[in-house]
Amino acid sequence: MNPFGEATDLTQGEKIVTISSVVPSVLSLNHHLEKLKPQVRFLSSLVRSLQVSLKKRFGGIFINVKMATLTQDGTTAPFSDPVYLKAAALDPAFSLMWIDHHVLVSLEVKAEVLQHVKEVILREALETEQPTPCVDEEEQESLGQGEGLFAAYHKRKKKDVGTTPALQLSHYLHIADGQNVLLFWAMNMKVLPSLFKVAIRVLAVPASSAPVERVFSHGGIILRPHRAQMSDRLLTNLVFCKCNAL
Repeated sequence: MNPFGEATDLTQGEKIVTISSVVPSVLSLNHHLEKLKPQVRFLSSLVRSLQVSLKKRFGGIFINVKMATLTQDGTTAPFSDPVYLKAAALDPAFSLMWIDHHVLVSLEVKAEVLQHVKEVILREALETEQPTPCVDEEEQESLGQGEGLFAAYHKRKKKDVGTTPALQLSHYLHIADGQNVLLFWAMNMKVLPSLFKVAIRVLAVPASSAPVERVFSHGGIILRPHRAQMSDRLLTNLVFCKCNAL
């Protein structure tokens, strides 16, 4: 059960990115249980029950990676939102390595899953990308006349022709190698601007409600019966300080 404890700790973190670990954790646990099947003698029913429960609870993830089929009743499977795939892929600690190691399908299907994840990321990157107006050299010179005596000496900023979302994604997959997700995107926000916009949207989602529940717990500890006269504003400030202390 140690892998289950590790997955719980990863997805209930408070000051770290947690949503990116959901898909790798679920698929890794399934792979772990799959390897245990031929090894156990007396706990085989427990292993099977855990695997069935895992696939039922996170059915949407298994459907998205083509390890399960869509439900016949037409209901949406839990965890089917593509945000989980995007978050896992945009975390350099995982990137797309979880597809090779823990998606238990054929190589052809793995290639389809890989392409699907890329398309999901690129689709959102194109939606969030805003076209920048093109300014010719004469307009730049006229705009730069009032910037000082030596404004003309400054080199004109070259237009980067290699910043399409597709090229950025290819570059990201090349340089992603287990780095800390927060430090990575802080250092590469200008190199990968389109992907950065997607990353800050999806990686900000908490994987579970545990951090929010801790905030309410702190509020209950601070607002004791003998402090019933505390104002709402003071309680809010104390909870904020408690939950954001370094």
